[in-house]
Amino acid sequence: MFKNILRKKKGEKGFTLIELLVVAAIIGILLAIAIPNIIKARISANEANARKAMQTLRDAEAIYFEQDLDSDGTRDYTQLIGDLGTPDSLRNPEDTGAIEDALIDSSFELADVAGSGTADCVDPKAGYCVSFETDSDVDTTEPMQDFGWESSYTSFRKTGRRDYAVFGDGVIRCTVPTAASSSQGAFSSQRSDGACD
Repeated sequence: MFKNILRKKKGEKGFTLIELLVVAAIIGILLAIAIPNIIKARISANEANARKAMQTLRDAEAIYFEQDLDSDGTRDYTQLIGDLGTPDSLRNPEDTGAIEDALIDSSFELADVAGSGTADCVDPKAGYCVSFETDSDVDTTEPMQDFGWESSYTSFRKTGRRDYAVFGDGVIRCTVPTAASSSQGAFSSQRSDGACD
């Protein structure tokens, strides 16, 4: 029986060079079609995640404001994402250090650029960094009457194409900046931008 198998194997022919080239060409064509679509799908998913991050920060600020979680007797907002050790932040609003009191999850901690002006954070949240808006778009007089959070891509046309922002009015705004491909985002969305559809 073993000899019969060997005889059949010896009698079989392999693929010709032409057949291998045809298969390689077909695979190449399929990849050429699929890869751009995969990149577009990834960018769309990153942008959806950035919008969701703006919604999360908006809702966290509303809770912080309405419940006066810093217990200072004044309804105000916070400019800090912080961590569980940072009092009066969205991660530790009541200065308890308890994870169950946090208004946002830990994925925001390392995505915060803390005012550097470009999307250069330690650990981007789905290709986007977040920052508190430090421009004139936000009224930071005491007591704080407004807040502004921004989200910007880490690499234009690789991780995202739009910048997002949300302010005290709760509207999520977006803009498509003019940037060179692969350049870092610069948090360019402003209060004057239109709402995202």
